[in-house]
Parts: sequence; C-alpha cells; structure tokens
Amino acid sequence: MPSPIRVVFMGTPDFAVPTLEALISHPSYDVELVVSQPDKPKGRGKKLAPTPVKKVALDHGIPTLQPARAKDEENIAKLNEVAPDYIVVVAYGQILPVALLDIPKIAPVNLHASLLPLWRGAAPIHRSFLAGDTVTGVCAMLMEKGLDTGDVLACRKTEITDDDTVGRVHDRLAKIGAVLMTETLLDYRGGKIEPVKQDDSKATYADKLTKEDFIIDWSQTADKVSRKIRGLSPYPGAKTIHEDSGVKLLFTKVSSDELKRPPGEVIAVSKDGIEIACGAGAILVTEVKPEGKGVMTAHAYSLGRRIDVGDTFG
Repeated sequence: MPSPIRVVFMGTPDFAVPTLEALISHPSYDVELVVSQPDKPKGRGKKLAPTPVKKVALDHGIPTLQPARAKDEENIAKLNEVAPDYIVVVAYGQILPVALLDIPKIAPVNLHASLLPLWRGAAPIHRSFLAGDTVTGVCAMLMEKGLDTGDVLACRKTEITDDDTVGRVHDRLAKIGAVLMTETLLDYRGGKIEPVKQDDSKATYADKLTKEDFIIDWSQTADKVSRKIRGLSPYPGAKTIHEDSGVKLLFTKVSSDELKRPPGEVIAVSKDGIEIACGAGAILVTEVKPEGKGVMTAHAYSLGRRIDVGDTFG
C-alpha cells in the first residue's frame, strides 16, 4: 500500500471545512499541519473566536498556525520543515507568495468556487449567482503567482435553480469540492490527470461585494430583482426600505413577468407573502429580516408592520 499523502491544509471559513474533514477522514491522506487566519473578535462580548477551520483542526489534534501574513518568514520556515506532498488551499483569504507555493513536493492545489476561467477572484459564488448564471461549479487548480490563473486539474458542475439562494449553492459547492479534491489529489499523483491551461480570453472577474450591491433596485425586471435577493441570501442580504425602516429580503419567487405597476408598490398581501411590483413583472417575497430583528416570514412581517396594498418599498 502506498504511503499516505502528506498535506498542509490552508483555509479559514465554513466553505473550507468539508474539504478539510474529507482529507482527515480519508485513509490516503495525512494532514500534518493546518494554517488559518488569525482569530477574530465575535459577538457582543467581542471575544476572540477561532476560525471554522481551526475548530476542526483542534478537534482532531492537528497542529495549527495562524500567521498575520502567509509570507511571514516564520510561516514559510515551518512549512518548509513539514515538506508536504501537497499544500491544499481552500478560501484561505490571502494571496500566497511564490516562496510558499514552491514548498510542496508535488504541487500547491487550490479549490476555487467557479468554473474557471469564469469568475476569478474574491466573490465567485455571489457574482455567478447575481449575473444570472444557470450553472456554476468548483475547480481544483494548480497554484501560481497570478490570481486564479493556474492550470485546471478537474471541475464539477451544479445547476443554479429558482429554488436556490447563494447560501444553498455555497453549501452544495463546499460538499462537491470536498469530494473533488480528495479524488483529484490522488489522480494527479498517480499521473491520471493532464493539467489544462485556462483560456485567458474567456476570463471574468468576481470583485468583492460593495454596499451598493446590497440595495434593491425596484426598477429592474422581476427576474433580476429576484436574483439579487436570492443571490445575497442569507448573507449579506438585499436591502430595501418600508416607511423609513430598513429590511433585508431573503427569499422570493417571480410571480409575474409582464405586470406593469409602479416599481416597489405592494400589489398583494397574503399568508403566502408580500407581492411587490418591479420595473417589469412582480415578485412574491416569502422571507425577510427586519432591521434589528431576526428572520421571519413575510406574512408575519406584514402583520407586524400593517403592510397593505398600495404601500411602497424602496
């Protein structure tokens, strides 16, 4: 039986957890070190909280590093000391220096949440969803100096449906990526994969979300408004205003493509939710989060706010 593949894992948020857990539980891998971002204050007490990846590492007794910068000499020295076969990177959160990428004996491999070369960059799941893509995916790629420009080893696809939110797609891709990574590392070591160069002429870029991205523009079509709401749900949430009070809309479906009423006007209120006119068509909002309150049904929100036909959002 071949010796276990020695891995240094670099990751930080929830998205990276399934891949780390898959590598830990797989008999072909030995995760010798985990590198994650420094702990950050959380909650009302602002107490330092470990990253989701660090929590998993601690649970399994795996040594963990949390350098302020990945390029710190002490961090590079430690990784050189481990001398892994692979450095596996999943949503680590920093650009990695060439000195670090040169360390693994086989390769540094990144899991990127898009179908490269589409949506290179910081927010690929959100940007794909907001752009109206009907298919997205994850790719395992060799890492190099450029931003998500390395040769692709393997990809897996998933559809984006009208029942999806960006949160649901995020969780699905995390699970798909975990399986993809465990299989790909074995196949690449075994010479079963020929890396494929990306076509830079087809590249698109997933810029970080800004506050302007969060605001609902009711003059857009119902399909675009619905996409924005679901494409920002549950986090950070698409924002609008009702009678000077902010509210995040979390789930909606297109109820009409052709209706023409003033954008933002409430055209129906029922137990099913709040139906609101858009630039073209209308949407039925079913889940919301009012400012300073928890998530609730749109029906409960309408009762509390006494929302009626003819009211306006935005």
